[in-house]
Amino acid sequence: FLDGRVDFSELTQIVMDGMDELVYREIAKALTSSIAQLPAANRVSATGFDEVEFDRLIATASAYGAPAIYCTYEFAVKMMPSATTWVSDNMRDEVWRNGYFTRYKGNIPVIILPQSFEDETNATKVIDPGYCWIIPGGTDSKPVKVAFEGNTIVDEFAHYDRSRDIQVYKKVGVVVMMTNNICSYVDTSLAGKLANE
Repeated sequence: FLDGRVDFSELTQIVMDGMDELVYREIAKALTSSIAQLPAANRVSATGFDEVEFDRLIATASAYGAPAIYCTYEFAVKMMPSATTWVSDNMRDEVWRNGYFTRYKGNIPVIILPQSFEDETNATKVIDPGYCWIIPGGTDSKPVKVAFEGNTIVDEFAHYDRSRDIQVYKKVGVVVMMTNNICSYVDTSLAGKLANE
């Protein structure tokens, strides 16, 4: 910035993108840590993809509205039906194009959460790939609440060697309200693999 290779608007955009990523990471942490709030009937933890249990969770969430499935790409590619004899050419083409079914059993959308890494080493993922949430649509309350307080504060500090630090501060809070209409599936073969293993 001081050398003139980056203008102030670019610097500001980098900082704001970093703050967005921080909020996204906090939402991911809050979602995984709040699963214990769900009723026992709304939670499944299994090694791999258990179609019967997953369908039971879909039925539970469907009682409250048309559900959508939120998961990472790693989870979505494992959501394959066990009865492969009825898979059509269109279904095979969809998996070939996307790597996963964009709709589960006909009408339930599969929404892929964007995955990223904590730093340039690509060793630590932002979202644990073993977690999947089934959330019904049409409800008034959304499970994730994000609150911002006050203005963004930007301070610049000059050091003895003429270098400068720019610090940005924004007060933010993230909370997840798990209700009895939300379901969660944890694939233990993927869960906890935040680092390349």
